[in-house]
Amino acid sequence: MAITNNENVKVAKISASHRTIYTDILIDASPEQVWSVLTDTASYKNWAAFLIDIQGEIKDGNKIITVFQTNPKKEKLTTIEHNISVTNGEEFYWAEKGPGGIKDNHHFKVESTGDNKTRFIQSDEIKSGITWLAGGNLSKMYAEGYQAFNRNLKAEVERRFNK
Repeated sequence: MAITNNENVKVAKISASHRTIYTDILIDASPEQVWSVLTDTASYKNWAAFLIDIQGEIKDGNKIITVFQTNPKKEKLTTIEHNISVTNGEEFYWAEKGPGGIKDNHHFKVESTGDNKTRFIQSDEIKSGITWLAGGNLSKMYAEGYQAFNRNLKAEVERRFNK
């Protein structure tokens, strides 16, 4: 389902135990500016939704600890350790098993649109484990959380750089 020209979300059921989530948003800033905010994990607690903290440096091969608030109506936080892969200035991701044996392949990517704007893409692939049971609810919840994160990232980048 398309939200606007500046924000998109697509959720697909590949099979009973395999779902994909794709979100993107257009940010009025350069890829370098978006990357600088995205990797400034110490500031997440001030602006981020859904993924409210990353502890550790966004550096290829590092271990990081992510803190998610999957339901904004509840105070419960989920903390998961990840090994990350990074292509500096372009993308970072993790691909490993999380709670319930779900294999999570979560990507964050910045792409130049060629006009000093950036398309920020946040996508995920969830499969295995209890995906067959919880995949519908999880993919809907993730898509909503990713959109909130994306909108907040856009607002923070544009606040910092478009004064």
